[in-house]
Amino acid sequence: MTTSTYRIDVRVDSLDGLYSALDPSPFRQRDLDPRAVEHIVQWASDAPPKVPLELCVRVADDTDPEATEADTQAAVRNFFTYEGDLLERQYRRNRVRTVRWLAVGLSIMTVLLALHSAVGRISPDSLFNDIVGEAFVIAGWVSLWVPIERLGFDGWLLKEKYLLYRRLADMEVDIQPEV
Repeated sequence: MTTSTYRIDVRVDSLDGLYSALDPSPFRQRDLDPRAVEHIVQWASDAPPKVPLELCVRVADDTDPEATEADTQAAVRNFFTYEGDLLERQYRRNRVRTVRWLAVGLSIMTVLLALHSAVGRISPDSLFNDIVGEAFVIAGWVSLWVPIERLGFDGWLLKEKYLLYRRLADMEVDIQPEV
């Protein structure tokens, strides 16, 4: 059983329009136009996870473009590979940083819970103990907020984006004249 591809359509006036006009590099190493990237990423994020991606570039005017189909395939692959590498490095840096923050947060939580216990021994069954003790517990949990958020939710989102860019780097590019 073959899996079909998820097709992402992009329309450009000329093939050169797929590239960033600000980047003076040769086409194979050139950045893609930010609007095209946003469009491609948005559509690719809606694709089923296991289905291969295909980029169909529909060109309105295909008369003598500077960029070739091979240049475009290489440029798309290079762009998303490079951006995926950046996301992977960011993901790894954030994981290391988050583990450090988690260690600091757990230390703060431990100290504050110990203080809560000490205040409880000094003035048991007092309003002061209840207020200060609860404040210490809340402050301890707050110290863990950022590490838990980064380790969980933000980390998952960053990894999801990294995996999407890896898929985009592997997609086939098909260039067709607009009919």
